[in-house]
Amino acid sequence: MSTQKIWDLHMTYDGPVNEEFLEGTKELARSIAGEPGILWKIWTIEEGTSRFGSTYLFRSREDLDTYREMHLKRLASIGITVASDHIFDIMEEVSAITRAPLSA
Repeated sequence: MSTQKIWDLHMTYDGPVNEEFLEGTKELARSIAGEPGILWKIWTIEEGTSRFGSTYLFRSREDLDTYREMHLKRLASIGITVASDHIFDIMEEVSAITRAPLSA
């Protein structure tokens, strides 16, 4: 198993998904990109719904736990409800076979 961790997060947002919301996500993305321990994040949305998701790769569980605590509070403060929140170990050998974008 890897020391790197995946955090898979699914959320809902009851507000409007408009230009203002999308600009806010760009600001948030720039902030997230500077956080220690985050190697990458993939943003997802289920078109036509209020459901969103994020999958992160963290350097370590410690980095993930530190960021997770802060980010869950931030999401709640802007009206985003967390529907599911899972942390996974990575099976590196088989992930490499299927070209997973893991960092060394």
